[in-house]
Amino acid sequence: MSRLHYFLTLLFVVMLTAFANWLLNAIEQKNVAEKTALRHEPDYFVENLKTTVFNADGSLHYRLFARRLDHYPDDDTLQLAAPVVKMFSEAQPPWIMVADEGIVYDDGQRIHLNGSVDITQTNGVNDSMQLLTRDLRIYTRQDYAETDAPVKLIRGYHETTAIGMHADLRLGRLELLADTRGRYDVLHP
Repeated sequence: MSRLHYFLTLLFVVMLTAFANWLLNAIEQKNVAEKTALRHEPDYFVENLKTTVFNADGSLHYRLFARRLDHYPDDDTLQLAAPVVKMFSEAQPPWIMVADEGIVYDDGQRIHLNGSVDITQTNGVNDSMQLLTRDLRIYTRQDYAETDAPVKLIRGYHETTAIGMHADLRLGRLELLADTRGRYDVLHP
């Protein structure tokens, strides 16, 4: 064999080795990037959050308070510790919703209040309503909330229970979905 033949064979082996090394590094970097991207770890947090959201016309839409907010970049969610959501409308007094924890999705278009949820609306000094439930889903653009969990509605001395609820927060309409039962104290109207 000639020197040229040995040189070409050696060049081919070196190029093949370099290509294999490059390919192996590319695969390893892709695996590292995928593992890093899939981690559900916060990239920033805020303590004692107080934020206000306005409607397009400049009117107050809702306020959100939380003891702590953690942002997760992998799914772009905001996890809330001890959230309080106060929703406003022109036709109704504000709805105040307090929960153990919550998650904000879609840039604030959906808020899930998880665990125990206490909802109050005060119409005056002696006229207030309280709803006790779990796992409330709020759709902020529609001023709508819903749950599939048991609901207890307390208004004065009267109490109504049900399973599941749909609530139009703008109009103040509640729809109790199933197994609705009421206890009304006729001595206290």
